[in-house]
Order: sequence, then structure tokens, then C-alpha cells
Amino acid sequence: MDDRRLLERAVISRINTLGLWPLFIKQMPARGVDIDGDGLMIFNYTKKLFCSALMGAGLTMLATAPGQVFAAEKLVLKAGHAASTTNTGHLALEHLGKELAQKTDGRITLEIFPNSQLGSERELVESIQLGNVDMTFVSSAVLGNFNKEFFALDIPFLFKDRSSVYRVLDGEIGQGLLDSLDKVGIKGLAYWENGFRQLTNNKKVIRTPEDLAGMKMRTMENEVHIAAWKAEGANPAPLAFGELFTALQQGTFDAQEGPINLFYDMKFYEVQKYISKTNHVYSPWPVLINPDIYNSMSTEDQKILQQAVQDTTAYQRDLARKADEKAEAAMPMVTFTELTPTELEAFSSKMGPIQESVKKKAGAGIVDKIIAEVNKSES
Repeated sequence: MDDRRLLERAVISRINTLGLWPLFIKQMPARGVDIDGDGLMIFNYTKKLFCSALMGAGLTMLATAPGQVFAAEKLVLKAGHAASTTNTGHLALEHLGKELAQKTDGRITLEIFPNSQLGSERELVESIQLGNVDMTFVSSAVLGNFNKEFFALDIPFLFKDRSSVYRVLDGEIGQGLLDSLDKVGIKGLAYWENGFRQLTNNKKVIRTPEDLAGMKMRTMENEVHIAAWKAEGANPAPLAFGELFTALQQGTFDAQEGPINLFYDMKFYEVQKYISKTNHVYSPWPVLINPDIYNSMSTEDQKILQQAVQDTTAYQRDLARKADEKAEAAMPMVTFTELTPTELEAFSSKMGPIQESVKKKAGAGIVDKIIAEVNKSES
């Protein structure tokens, strides 16, 4: 894309953000605007004509070289997520906002909308595609609905420890998955940590799949998770995370699963009294940004954002590692059950068909790569 088109893309994105499109288009002479074969507006302008329209609309600061379009303009990134304000993901966004503001002298900042204010996790991903939300972090399981390769991360009992997780996510495999989102209108930046997921319920201590038999269980909107818990004997059904507390409170579900720190942050201990430490799935939070917003930033600001996200990733993961221990200590009213290796094997032994199903769905190549990397890290 040449400099003129880079300028067009960046400036038009900024004009839309400012809500000044009608004013700008009024200033652009008719000879400077055409409609292409797909019914999309295109501009046949000289630099002088384009800048003249900008200045006529009072947008003089935008009439600059492509790499400087945002250098002089403030950019407020709208970031939404489904967790609470005490969650490590929210704290990480706050940290990221401070990093960006500090590194850009206040030109780039974040406006954060927690607690599903901008929609469920799936809706947030769709909003990233549409440009209605600039940034988010979501459970990787949700992304399987947008790119089936992400289903590979949801094979139960795949990861045994964080070391094997980070080798996969921070290496070639994880970066390849993030890059694959480009083709569906999403840019992946990094993986934050949601954590190892545990089984919780409000009925009894669960040590075996037989204890789970027939329980109504909420899962994420992910067909692999649904199939896995059905294989364990539960009666699973998907539900948006933002609706889960009320559903548990009203008895719509007996059980659910998720990281301990998230369980605590969402106050699920008020409606669930038992946690079995199954560590059945490690759940990362891919950090996403709208690609048009990212591409309209100068090269310098892109580098600043990437470095700030990288620094924040280390900060957030450290918070998440400590959060599970703090959360468990803060919930004496909840019964925690450590499962023996034999008891864990009773759960994991039912996952053979699920792994084969994921291979068919996500592709044997990506599944085999992850398994090989995990085994390498354990050797």
C-alpha cells in the first residue's frame, strides 16, 4: 500500500473516531469521490485536494505525512472485557494504559469497560472485527469459533504445568495461532493468563466422573468443552460468562468450571461450595486489537504498543500465578479437594475420543505440534 493510501486509511479511521465524517465529506469536491465495483467509497484525490478538504473541515492536524497521522493526535483505545475490576486481566489493562500513556507522553491511552459492559466474550471478538471495540482479552476457547485451530488449545489434560504452556504459547506455535487471526479480521498481540481450570459445584465433593453424573453444568461456548464434559458424565450446556452468576444462583446449573482466581473475583463462592482441583485445561487469554486501528498507527507507535503489551504480559502472568493462592486462602467457606493421580487418571482416561475429535476439527498438524512441544518440555 503506497503512502497516499496509508494516509487515507489512517485519516479516515481517525475522522470516524472523532465523529466528523459528514463534515469532512462535505468538504471533499464531488470529483474527488467515486464508488467502486463493490459499492465502497474511494477517493480520487491529489494530496493538495485531500489536505484542502481536511483543513476545510477544521482537521488541519490530520493533514500530515502517513507516519505522523497519529503522532500529533491523541488516541483513546476502547478496551472491553468480561471479568471484574479486581481480576488480573483488568489490572493488566490498567497497567498497559499507564505504560502507553507514559511512553507516548499521554497521546495513547486506554478507556476500559469491564464486566461485559460491551458484550459477552464472543460479542467482544465480533466487535473487534467490526471496529466497535479496539482491544479486548478473551478466553482462547471462544476463538475456536473464529479459527478452528484454536480448538487445539482446549484438549483436556494436555498441559501439565506452566513451563509447557509457555513453551507453546510464546514460541512458534503460539505466534502462528495469533497470526492466523489476521484472515478473520483480528490482530492477536499476546497471551495473558486466565489459568488452570478447576471443576466447581454446589452439591457435593467430586472425586470421580461418577460423582459428576447427571449434574447440570455450564461450559463456555466451545464445542470441545461441551463434548468433553458430556464424556465425563455431566449434562453440559453453554452460557455467556456474564450471565453465569445469576444462572448458578437460580439453580439453572449445578456445576461450572474455571480458574480459582476468577471464581473468587466473580464471587461464585456465594453460590458454589465445592472445588475439585482437576487442572483439566489451561486457559490463556489472547489479547486482541482491531487491525485497522493497529495499521493506522505509526510504525513507532506500533513498536511502543508491542513492547508495552510484552511488558504487561510478564506483569499479568505474575499476578495470575499469585492470584490462585490468594483466592484459595480467602475462601475458607469453600471445600477444596485435591485429587490423587489415580483419580485424575479416571477423568483424563475418557479424553481419547475428544483428542481425536479435535484433530479432525482443528487439524492433526497443529495438535501434533502442541503435543510434541509439551512432551519435549517434560523430557
